[in-house]
Amino acid sequence: MNMFVIGVLVGVSLFALIYSVVMLNKLHAGIILLHQHIEAQSKSLQMMFLKLNKIEKVTDTTMTAAENFVDALRESAEQMMTMRPPNMRRHGGDNLEQFDDLRKAFDEGIRQMEEDDDIDDEGEDDPDNKWKS
Repeated sequence: MNMFVIGVLVGVSLFALIYSVVMLNKLHAGIILLHQHIEAQSKSLQMMFLKLNKIEKVTDTTMTAAENFVDALRESAEQMMTMRPPNMRRHGGDNLEQFDDLRKAFDEGIRQMEEDDDIDDEGEDDPDNKWKS
């Protein structure tokens, strides 16, 4: 009878050992698969951040170029004012005001765009920006 009990205990412990090896193997395979998915997501996030940085740099460069263009237009208008004959100078102030208005509108557009970016960063949904999601 003792041999039977010992045989049952050895059999159960061998079965438990084999079962635990199989389960650990499955767990290991699952962890490796999870690790591969995490690495793929990490790489895609890095690429997304690189592209976003590139877009931000292009946007900043474009804004700077537009500001410089408006400044150049204003300077050009001021130089044209000094080159005009004296009888035409009294009507030339309108051009400078138009350039000032253009500059103010440009600055206001930049401010509004930055405020919209701040609102989007806070997590509010904007129905006009569905293309971003």
